Amino acid sequence: MKPTYQISFRTKLPDVLSFQRLHDCLKKLNVKHWAYDFKDLLLSMRSELADFRSIQSALSSAGFRCDFIKMENLESKENILTA
Repeated sequence: MKPTYQISFRTKLPDVLSFQRLHDCLKKLNVKHWAYDFKDLLLSMRSELADFRSIQSALSSAGFRCDFIKMENLESKENILTA
């Protein structure tokens, strides 16, 4: 099983239709769990993709400007907690 990564970006949704466009873009990337914090303009997602640049590129091509904030391997974090 591939490790799962928690990835966070700072982005802004310029209009109402952007939310659906964001959803469609993440679905194509096979991102299963994601959330958007409207107050902090923070997009968080969980993915098996280890290269955040491919996600950032796909979001950019869909019209979103994304500033990468952090990426953490959830599998290694769980291993630390269970050790």
